[in-house]
Amino acid sequence: MWTQDSGEAMRKSSVLLCVAVLVFFAGIADAAAASLDQLVRAYAERRGFSGVVLVARNGQPLYRAAFGLAQPASKVPIGVDAVFRVGSLSKPFTATLVMQLAEAGQIDLDGTVGHYLPALYADSEAGRITVRQLLTHTSGLADVPSRYTDPFWRSEARRHYTPEQFAREWIPRALASDPGAFRYNNNGYFLLGLIVEAVTGKSYAENLKQHIFRPAGMRDSGVFDGRTVLPKFAQGTVRADDGTRELPPYIDPSVSYSASGLYSTVRDLLLFDTALLDGRLLGQAAQREMFADRGKHYGYGWGVEDWAVGPGAALPVVLHTGSVPGYQSMLVRSLSDRVTIIILDNAWRGATVVAMARDISDLVHGKPVALPRRSLEDALTPVLYRQGLDAMRAAFVRVRSNQFTIYDMSEPALNGFGYALLRNGQVEAAVQVFRWNAEAHPASPNVHDSLAEGLLAAGNRDGARAGYAKVLELDPNNRHAAEELEKLGRAGP
Repeated sequence: MWTQDSGEAMRKSSVLLCVAVLVFFAGIADAAAASLDQLVRAYAERRGFSGVVLVARNGQPLYRAAFGLAQPASKVPIGVDAVFRVGSLSKPFTATLVMQLAEAGQIDLDGTVGHYLPALYADSEAGRITVRQLLTHTSGLADVPSRYTDPFWRSEARRHYTPEQFAREWIPRALASDPGAFRYNNNGYFLLGLIVEAVTGKSYAENLKQHIFRPAGMRDSGVFDGRTVLPKFAQGTVRADDGTRELPPYIDPSVSYSASGLYSTVRDLLLFDTALLDGRLLGQAAQREMFADRGKHYGYGWGVEDWAVGPGAALPVVLHTGSVPGYQSMLVRSLSDRVTIIILDNAWRGATVVAMARDISDLVHGKPVALPRRSLEDALTPVLYRQGLDAMRAAFVRVRSNQFTIYDMSEPALNGFGYALLRNGQVEAAVQVFRWNAEAHPASPNVHDSLAEGLLAAGNRDGARAGYAKVLELDPNNRHAAEELEKLGRAGP
């Protein structure tokens, strides 16, 4: 079943990293700064991180570094002032605009979509949902497909739309489910942008400039349109099936809009965070309302979580991630000591960015952190595609037999590797990786569940039955395994 999720001394890589580093020592010990730099460099060298990292306290940078290439084809290195698309890190900006208008009495959070957008949603199910439900992802709206492998992203998403056209075609008047339950929803934040425009009579982009960018001093941010030349733009890439890097598939920027359409820099994002925290964008009462957990650790446009930084110690944070093909972003701020971590990536490495943010937070707050291990998936995928499954098996045996291996062979890493292969149609290779995981972690119900799923995809129903039976042996209350066994039957073809 799919689930989300001390290092050895670093050695110099024989491959030169294109790197620009700026380290500040305001309020942080030299030794801690050196450890922070060592950690981030390890993510660049071992996990393929390409992008910019900024760590600040009270709005003042403590550490800032850039790794990788902004323009891979021409070997142009990333600078610390590089511009990135930020994906759903746009949602906190949209939520802030809405809360500003609510403060000014121009938007009622309990007002309805039908009231603000009557031409689109009057007398419809969608028209009855509230602005508050849009902010909290509890609207029940139908959403665009969450997986970029869906045909929508290869066809309809390549067309250009005005915001109204997109809403008419892709945000139905009928609801997908009853309002109330949390379900992350991009279409909800698309409608919030339309509501901002309807209330103000100005475009979403102009509202951002007037009410957020200018007051915060943000000079290098905007709504990405794919046409405007951005001199410091970092070109995003994605990993091809054979492990090489290539340009991401085209998606028209108009589809992103107020849900995931912004571009920015680490400097501008820190200015936004500081201006928000200092009350220059929103009053304290509105901030408290925005950062209150409304369910599923989400407020209005922000994740609201507690991060463990020691035994019994919890660090309240607000955060958001963002992902569009070629890019991954993350901003997290601890509420107690105003430490802000901003990561912008142009290699679309979501798990890497989230893991790095966690490690940076731990390190800054005094929790021991091990250096990251290399990605086994990155190492073995090219071998599979270029030399075949037998060569991949041999490479794995060599890695596993080395007691000093620096590759991540943890249960989540192997599980994720197996599912990546399964999604790409490499069923036999996926089954092999799931078997390795079951051998390494025989007491985990999850690895046997994954193996059973892989075997079923390979047409091995007997093997799948045995796998799900093993899950129930380890976890008798596992409903998923019980349901799958019931579908398969206890015996037979």
